[in-house]
Amino acid sequence: MKTLRWVLGVLNALFGGFLVFLWMVAEGFRASFGASENSPLEILLPLAAQAVLLAALIAPHRRALLHAGAVAALGLAVFCVWAMVAEAATIMGYALVYIAAWLVFYWRAATGKAGCASRGTAS
Repeated sequence: MKTLRWVLGVLNALFGGFLVFLWMVAEGFRASFGASENSPLEILLPLAAQAVLLAALIAPHRRALLHAGAVAALGLAVFCVWAMVAEAATIMGYALVYIAAWLVFYWRAATGKAGCASRGTAS
């Protein structure tokens, strides 16, 4: 369980950093072609959801964070499926795999199958 938490946490940090980098590069290209800027919500909402997922990974004994993370994960999953259908963004499949792995962590932590980690001690 501890390994799963570490893997998910590192991937979350990498995805977040890549998302910010990609958004900044895309905004630069949009400005160079004279297009209007994207809404800041397009970067802030996914980053806020990632922050909730990371907080639940750091403190799995906090039930409110776990459940908020599950809601955020489901919201991200809906967004990923929408992006795959509307814009043919098949890369979102990787995000869906991450979300599925996070939901496995959530299930194990919320049901107590994670050993001591769900009670706040190290696993």
